[in-house]
Amino acid sequence: MAAGCMALFALVVAGAYAWAPTESLDEAGFNGFVDLNGRTIHELSWRLTNFGNPATVAVITLVLAAVCLVRGRPRVALAVIGLVGATSISSELLKLLLAHPRYPSSLHYPVGPEALPSGHATAAMSLAMAGVLAAPRRGRLAAAVIGSALALGVGAAVIVVHWHYPSDVVAGYLLATGWALTAVAGLYEAERRYPARERWAGSTLARVSERVAIGGLALAALGVAILGLLVGAAAVLADPNHASCFARENTGFVVVAGGIASAALVLPVAAATAHRR
Repeated sequence: MAAGCMALFALVVAGAYAWAPTESLDEAGFNGFVDLNGRTIHELSWRLTNFGNPATVAVITLVLAAVCLVRGRPRVALAVIGLVGATSISSELLKLLLAHPRYPSSLHYPVGPEALPSGHATAAMSLAMAGVLAAPRRGRLAAAVIGSALALGVGAAVIVVHWHYPSDVVAGYLLATGWALTAVAGLYEAERRYPARERWAGSTLARVSERVAIGGLALAALGVAILGLLVGAAAVLADPNHASCFARENTGFVVVAGGIASAALVLPVAAATAHRR
């Protein structure tokens, strides 16, 4: 599965750089997101981009690692830190290696050549995956839903503020997912060769924290799902005619936005499903 993510990453790069139909779709999606840039959306987008900033990512990573330690999972704590570190370093290196000017005919704002993959989208998805790793087995699906919302919000935001094209965001999602699945494989192999002792994980504190985490994740995931439905309904019902006209005039945006939303949801859920132990 990790190798599959890397193969899809390569296809995204090829489509963004060398195939005219996907280049046109990427540009149309970018312009559609930028056209959403009203005052409220602009302010919200800037706030969401903060979740991809290094300081915020570091704090959330350390909190997740601490949760793993409280649950008696020191290997998972190391995997969480390693995952976020690997995605951060690799995304910056790939930006340099894959630097390439694109879409000079863009109707809106130019994006720099060192944009693929999006560092913010990579960081957001790596945090989503780290949350799946850190969650108890019965809470991983809920953690995946919460992480999906984070990844989608940050991924859309960096396009709205015209930092990245949609392909940059999808590439970042795939890069983070590939590293996460590699971390899962590493944890399985470590457990197979050197089975962990359950004494720490079986402590009263670990058991209580696991129950609290499962319940809290379930409530948080439900809240995220309800909020997403309310926001979507409000956006459409506030001005149905405008929403309908915008969708008809920006079909490329509709396709791209659906693809980003699908990737943001499917990838963390797939990782949660793959991480069965």
